[in-house]
Amino acid sequence: MRPVGKIVICEPDPEVRELLGLVVVRLGREATCEVNGTRDVEALLVEPADPTSVERALAVRAACPDVPVVCLSVEPPTAGSRRLEPVAHLLKPFALPELERALHKALLHQALASPRA
Repeated sequence: MRPVGKIVICEPDPEVRELLGLVVVRLGREATCEVNGTRDVEALLVEPADPTSVERALAVRAACPDVPVVCLSVEPPTAGSRRLEPVAHLLKPFALPELERALHKALLHQALASPRA
């Protein structure tokens, strides 16, 4: 049985983090805000308008360069958010099905990039 992968949530608003975590768990993954220990990280959810969230995402990316990013922002894509090379960029507020589709896209990206065990 394959271990459950983690989706790291880099979001400054605690209520939004909680909602994102519920969606991640519903998709059968572990939601975490911890960037230490990047083992089993399958994707990042990032608010690129928040510098701390971007720093945390870049720390994960430094250890795991192929981890896909989904940007969830109050702002449209910018040069700063594009440097994260997101597989999707959703503008807040978004519908939960949009988030689920973006996460599925990120997980597919990760599955295709990962070597088979």
